[in-house]
Amino acid sequence: MNTPTQTLRVVFAASALASSVILALFVRGRAEWTTAFWLQIAGASVALCALICFVAFRKGGLRLEAVPLWPFARVFLRQLAIVYAALAIAITAIALAIIYTITRSGPNALALAVLAGLWLSLWLAPGMAALTTWRRLRGATLGGTR
Repeated sequence: MNTPTQTLRVVFAASALASSVILALFVRGRAEWTTAFWLQIAGASVALCALICFVAFRKGGLRLEAVPLWPFARVFLRQLAIVYAALAIAITAIALAIIYTITRSGPNALALAVLAGLWLSLWLAPGMAALTTWRRLRGATLGGTR
């Protein structure tokens, strides 16, 4: 049994949409929460997600062709764990530097940075894992050693 051809695209699009919503809320989150506000957030998020997906999917990107289910699952789950850990560490380090610069309180900055790193990685990691999985599987089918 082969993996459906659009699997990585669906995972990537869902991750891109979630990340777009977070970015839009970060940029416009201090405004009054009215119906117009939420419509603007939704419109900006969908537009940004569509642009990201257009770039990622052009020329057949993230499309699987005849990939067996179990090798796909093994590669994707491994990539998901690696990418999540790497993103969590990177985001935590960046957030710690920024928050500590602002607050000058080590314990508070560390707590907020770890929370930000772990939470944001939940939304970013599936999309990044879809990209790295596709590159690995494409390299394997093309005879590469990725």
